[in-house]
Amino acid sequence: MMRLAFAAVVLGACLVLPGCGGGSVSNHDLPAGTNAPSPTENVRNWLEGVAQSGELDSGITLMHEEAEKLKAEGVSTADEIAAGLKELESAKGSSAIKSKAKSLLSKLPAE
Repeated sequence: MMRLAFAAVVLGACLVLPGCGGGSVSNHDLPAGTNAPSPTENVRNWLEGVAQSGELDSGITLMHEEAEKLKAEGVSTADEIAAGLKELESAKGSSAIKSKAKSLLSKLPAE
């Protein structure tokens, strides 16, 4: 019974608290004077996590969208990154995932 009550409290908190449950960040979700991360920053941060963990998560779907935004930012390697994300999605095994993520990181412009 205690576990059920705890689970209900946690679920309720996730439904109410901002930032719980993922999703992309937009300017209206941030404090005044703060800018949302650019698509390049979003892709870089996600790839760094994947390169460390060797595991893909549901963020891959968002990264495909962010890769499209890289073109609008004028990133010259945006098409390579988009294609690489598709390859990453089909990669098997932790070491292959880490290797592909590191390779994609090298294609992003410097910060």
